[in-house]
Amino acid sequence: MRRLRGFALACHTAPTVGVTLIMTAFAWSLGWRGGDLALVALTVLVGQLSVGWCNDAHDSDLDARAGRAGKPTVAQDVSARALWIAAIAALTAAIGLSWLVAGFVGGSFHVLALAVAWLYNLRLSRTAWSWLPYAVAFGVAPLFLSVGLDGELPPAWMVIAFAIVAISAHLANALPDLESDRAAGLGGLAVRLGAQRATRLCWLLLAIGTGVIALSTLAASPLIAVALVILFAGAALLGARRPDRSATFNALLALVAIDVAAIVFLPAL
Repeated sequence: MRRLRGFALACHTAPTVGVTLIMTAFAWSLGWRGGDLALVALTVLVGQLSVGWCNDAHDSDLDARAGRAGKPTVAQDVSARALWIAAIAALTAAIGLSWLVAGFVGGSFHVLALAVAWLYNLRLSRTAWSWLPYAVAFGVAPLFLSVGLDGELPPAWMVIAFAIVAISAHLANALPDLESDRAAGLGGLAVRLGAQRATRLCWLLLAIGTGVIALSTLAASPLIAVALVILFAGAALLGARRPDRSATFNALLALVAIDVAAIVFLPAL
């Protein structure tokens, strides 16, 4: 049980489950149903397991030096070697599942997403290019699901909005740990920019992303388009009136969640 708990924690449970649910809901919204929808969910889940296990395996030495007792490898619930084996096995399975469920072309977009996620873990997470895997991995999500479903390309706004919002989420998620990341020698984009500039860039990207979604929705559903603009204005006002980092962080993440929900469910409306 201790070993199973180690694998469960090392996969980064919350992001793994979150991405799987988002992608499954998006697939349903685009028209995936039944067994094919279940296979999409399994494909995304296995791929996310590979990414999480790769991350903890690669960072095991750093976690040990930093004394992060909550990490499974530091607590010796599971070894880095076991995580590498599991990560490679899961990646291999996810590649096969991607091509099975979405065909070679559609599935290759998901393979690309996994490739850049691994690149993030192994190389880019501590560089100024840490944003790039997020933009690519989420930007190709509509291509994976739309081309895999019926061979049709998705609307350009979906690709653009997903990529922009993903970068925003990456920056927002880094804000609470900027000082500890800097002290540990980590150098992602948010650390390189500093708290103030990273926050401003995050708001700018969310403004652009929300605007793209709203404009794309305006003709079909003016009410939703107006609601998105109002919600953005409300979140921005909240962040401005309460300049402490926790309030800004919560406002940014709330807006990220709203934009993701809009992108995911708009095709079904």
